[in-house]
Order: sequence, then structure tokens, then C-alpha cells
Amino acid sequence: MSVYIQMPAKYVSECPQISLELREALRKYYGRLPLSDIAFFKSDDGKISVCIMEEAQIPNSNRSIIKAITEIFGYPVEVRLGYQKLDSDFWPEAHILYPKIDDGNGDDSEEIEKLSRNYQAEQPDYTFEQLVLPEATLEEIIDATARIDTEVKKKVFDEWGLRKIVPCATSAISFYGSPGTGKTMAAEAVASKLGKTIIRASYAEIESKYHGEGPKRVKAVFMAAEREDAVLFLDEADSLLSKRLTDVTEGSAQAINSMRSQLLISLEKFDGVVVFATNLVVNYDRAFISRLISIKIPEPDLEARKAIWEKHIHGEGISIPLSDDVDTAKLAAEYAFCGRDIKNAVVYACVDAARKSKPISQEDFLKACAEVKRQADEVAKASDYTQSTMQEIETTSEEKLEIADKLQSIIDSQENSPSP
Repeated sequence: MSVYIQMPAKYVSECPQISLELREALRKYYGRLPLSDIAFFKSDDGKISVCIMEEAQIPNSNRSIIKAITEIFGYPVEVRLGYQKLDSDFWPEAHILYPKIDDGNGDDSEEIEKLSRNYQAEQPDYTFEQLVLPEATLEEIIDATARIDTEVKKKVFDEWGLRKIVPCATSAISFYGSPGTGKTMAAEAVASKLGKTIIRASYAEIESKYHGEGPKRVKAVFMAAEREDAVLFLDEADSLLSKRLTDVTEGSAQAINSMRSQLLISLEKFDGVVVFATNLVVNYDRAFISRLISIKIPEPDLEARKAIWEKHIHGEGISIPLSDDVDTAKLAAEYAFCGRDIKNAVVYACVDAARKSKPISQEDFLKACAEVKRQADEVAKASDYTQSTMQEIETTSEEKLEIADKLQSIIDSQENSPSP
């Protein structure tokens, strides 16, 4: 049954911390409680209360639940179960104290809840076993995610007391490195290793030039991850986490700074895993860097490239028809490709072979590699097509006056013509 706790007013300032403590203490009875299901409110008679708006998953656990709650407060509090039955007119949202979502425009919790529904959790596309990275890099990733493992977190943050200095055991990871090295795959693999779903978002989906909209979208995506107990993956992170703007005379600059400030707040409060990915880590604001576990995803060396080729053409679930002459070691040695380029070469070769209804040979892979390299070289040499190639037409003063007279004549004739 749901829980209703009446408590002294002195606890109101500690609402966020109490929410976290309640969630951890009652996890065995409720499972993972979303913070949005723990609401503090003030009744008409001035009494301060907190409601846990979930049903316990373990039957006959009332006494244990009440004992766990009492131990948290260390002070006599009134605990009742099944609060909905206390008063037919009871409506806690009318007097909500916490969580209170407000960025200057009043209580917008309903709007943010609606926005959060735009972000859907999905199963990760890749597993941890599919990653081809140096052993040291893999260990860094494992250490970064270990802090939210249930047993590790309980020991470090509860038994050893680190929750006093880190109220929310957030694991915020930043994968950085050259394009195509596997940063997105690493984020997906982290979610898979943790047995969690993943919510993907980018700067383009969150940013807004309108004041107040950006912070709401930041809150919404974190709310969605909290609700779904999902890994939150934010791509294009150099735009999200870049240095805050100093020239804020423009409203759009103020909006961007406000969004980045809200991101800092959300990171501090989020009790889960956030993964950022960027090609431009040098653009990060120092305030964000200090809150992140930064892990470089390096470009693959010869051995790594061979392993990537092997996983792409001989991996589990892959059944490409291959000729006997295919040699992944030679492919890795001849082309210093990143993971994305290898993937593209495999796709090119497979499509061409399927079109011709034949097995894929070493020559087919080499031809596909040459095509991938040719495209990359062409793009590197490309002109800036955002610049106009039109030449400005030079006109004399007399010609400009003549053009102006003709335009004025057209305007006058239209004004003097009879209305239809």
C-alpha cells in the first residue's frame, strides 16, 4: 500500500536528501522508486507530509516499511499506509512543496512531464563484448560504471558514508576522441553491461533560443531517464557542455547559459548514469569537466583494426558468404581505418556482392576500402559551398538612378490603376 508520513516542519529544507534516503531504504519493498513518486506537501491545516505514491511489491511488509521510515527520521513521525483512503478530498498536488520545478515561469511540472514523454527508452544496439578497445580503456569504463552497481554503491556511499559528500551517486562519463572511433558504441555497451535501457538525445533536440525552453527540455530528458531507470546518452556534447557565454546582451545567449546552468543542476541531482560523447572535448566548460569521468576512445592500432574486421565479418550472428582468400590482417595493414570506416567498407562490399549474387573476395573488400578512402579524400578537398559563387554586378551612378526611376514608374502605375 502507499505510504503517508506526517513529519516536523524542520525537515522541509531536507526534502531532496530525504527523498534519496527513502528511495534507498525502501528499494527492497518497492523496487526502484522514481523520485517523482516521492512528493512532499503541505495540507490545509499547515501539517507537513510526504507521500510515497507507489504500491509495495512485497505483501505483508507494512511493519518493516514503517520501521525503515522511522529509522531514517530518527524522530517520531506518523506513518500511515493507504493514504488515498484518509480523506476523499485529499489532493497533494494542490499543496506540493517538493519536487518543485520552477525556472521563473511558475510551476511547470506538468509541461515538463509532457516533454519528458518525447524521450523513449530503448534496448541498446551493442553489447560490451562487441567493443574493441585497449584493455586499459575497458577497465576505465568498467570502473566508471561500477559506482552505480547496487552492492558497490551501498558499501561506498552508505556503509562508508560517502553519501555525506556525494548525495547522488551519479556516474557521468564523457567519451571523447576522433570521429568514428566508437564513442556511441561504447555508450550503448555501457547500458547493455548494466542491464539497462538507453535514452538517446542530442544538442539539437534540447537546445532552444527561447528563454526558459532549454532548461525545461534538460529537466525533461533527465526526468525521462529517472523514470525509466535508463542510461542517458547525450551526443554532440561539446555544444551542450561548452563554455558559458560572457556576452549575454542577446536573449538567445541568456537562454543558452540558462540551459547549461540547468544541466549542471540536473547532473548533481541525477542518481544514475549519463554518458556524453564529443569530438571536441577542448570546448568543455571547466565546471563540467570537474564533474565528469573523461575517457579517451583512441583510434585503433593494427591489432585493433584486425579485431574490428573480424567482428564485422565473422562476428556472432553474421553469415557473410566469403571467398577463401579473405585476409583481415592484410586489410587492417593496408588501410588505417577507424571502426566506422571499416563498417562502411564491409557494407559497400556486401551490397555489391549481393547485387552480383557472388561471394565476397579479398579484392571486393579492397575495392570497398578504396571507395571509402576516395570519398573521405574528396570531402577533405571540398570547397566551402556555403559561400555564394555569384559575382557582384558593378553599376554606375547613372545606371542606378535609371533603375530607380523605372521601379518608381511601375509603383506609380499600380497605385493609379483602378481597383478591380
